[in-house]
Amino acid sequence: MPGSGNEDNDASLGSASPDGFQDLFERYYDAVFRQIVLLLGRDTAAAEDVAQETWWRIARSLKTFEGRSGFYAWACRIASNEVKRWWGKHKRPTAVGPEPSEDPTDGRDQAELVHAVLRRIPEEFRQPLLLDLWEGYSQREISEALGLPEGTVKSRLFRARERFRELWDELNEQ
Repeated sequence: MPGSGNEDNDASLGSASPDGFQDLFERYYDAVFRQIVLLLGRDTAAAEDVAQETWWRIARSLKTFEGRSGFYAWACRIASNEVKRWWGKHKRPTAVGPEPSEDPTDGRDQAELVHAVLRRIPEEFRQPLLLDLWEGYSQREISEALGLPEGTVKSRLFRARERFRELWDELNEQ
């Protein structure tokens, strides 16, 4: 599970050996991939392409990692930038959720609706929420993974949950 180890060593990652990179890849790949899927939707081929580009950039940039935030947060920022780059080359959907005339429950499962809502939450709030809900991190672990004070994590989790409820209600009212 990403972040379950000691994030204190993240500041020294810039000099990581090839074995060190492999360890990071194995430790964080699934969590970073979930972030990519969340941003892209269920296009697995696109998510795999973006994940490959993300990890290529991480490998090339690892020596510049300064440790001001946790490795996971840094890797997710790179992934987010790669998703934006991908959308720049491909047609971005005009709406994240269902079309206004559609019933959001027709032909769509709950997971798809959850993804649609999560994609609308700003990244600074979405990341702590995902670490809490999907990865099962404690607030302390989220704080370490994202390089944020615990109070900030608590506040962002509260705001993320409130925003999720608002968006969920909007999506289900359409």
